[in-house]
Amino acid sequence: MYSFVPKRFGMLSVLVVDDLQIDRLILKKQLGSDYRVTTLSSALEAKAFAHTHTFDIALLNVMLLNDLDCIELLKDLENITEREFLSIAITCHIDAPRQHKIMASGFKAIMTKPFDKNVFRDIVYKNTNIEESAMAFILRK
Repeated sequence: MYSFVPKRFGMLSVLVVDDLQIDRLILKKQLGSDYRVTTLSSALEAKAFAHTHTFDIALLNVMLLNDLDCIELLKDLENITEREFLSIAITCHIDAPRQHKIMASGFKAIMTKPFDKNVFRDIVYKNTNIEESAMAFILRK
């Protein structure tokens, strides 16, 4: 359970790392009205970003082509940032052994595509200490 609560119930910040431009656009459009969203296309960009920015949630594609996988990227982000963040993996398909390995590495949830904003909200709510009234304010339900 993460204890971060944005100042005065401001928007949570989401770091999205996905190598497919269309997926980054979809995620930004789906989340942009309720969260501050930064979309990046590679692990290298994500690590550089983490050196100079904070984020509350990392939504990482399981397989980044020609790059680190989500497990290695999560470890790097955790080593770079001093602040706790909620980690969520996202993928089109995942088999049971890989799912177990991802969850054992520290991810709190795995989402499957197509992206479902309501599932994302549920994961965020269940894995943070944000009170229900604060979450409702943040999400402007």
